[in-house]
Amino acid sequence: MAIRSCVFDLETSSLNADFGIVLCAVVKPDTGKAKVFRGDKLNPDWHERRSDDSAVVAATVEELSRYDIWIAHNGLRFDVPFLRARLMRSGLPPLPDKKLIDPCQLARNKLKVSFNSLSSLANHLGCNSKTDVTPQHWLAAALDGDEKAMSYIATHCLEDCKTLERVVEALKPYISSINTWGSAR
Repeated sequence: MAIRSCVFDLETSSLNADFGIVLCAVVKPDTGKAKVFRGDKLNPDWHERRSDDSAVVAATVEELSRYDIWIAHNGLRFDVPFLRARLMRSGLPPLPDKKLIDPCQLARNKLKVSFNSLSSLANHLGCNSKTDVTPQHWLAAALDGDEKAMSYIATHCLEDCKTLERVVEALKPYISSINTWGSAR
C-alpha cells in the first residue's frame, strides 16, 4: 500500500483556539486537487452564527485522516494544536496522530536563516507565491460574514499550500525522519 501525504493550512480568526475559529482550511494531496473547506459554505447558519466552526473542523479532519503524512508549516506549534482544541470545543472525536513534516521545525533545526516563516523560507528559495491578507480581510470575513473576504482568504490559503509544497521539495534532503514532532531531527 502506498503512503499518502498531503499539505494543509488553516486560516483562523485568532492565533488561539479559545478565542478564534477556523475560517478556512485547505488540504492538498501529494497527487490530486486541493480541497477547500470554508466556514461560510459548510455552516448553514454562517450569517447568524459564525462562531460555530464545527462543520469546517470536522470536514478538514475527515479529509486529513485519509493521509499517512501531513505537511504543515508551523503545524507542530499551531495548526495541529489549534485543530485539537477546536475538536474538543465541538465535542468531536480527537485528532488522529499522524506523521508530520513541519518545514518551520526543519528550518529551526537545520538552517540558519533570519526568519522561519513560510514567506521568508519561500523568498530565500525563490519560490514564494504567497499573497498578503490584511487585518481588514479577517475582520470582514470573521465579523461581517463578507463572502468576498472569505474568498480572498480561501485563495490565500490555497496559495500557501502551493508555496508549502515547493518549500518542502527543497527541504527534502534535510528530512532524516518523519515523526509526530514535525520531522525536526
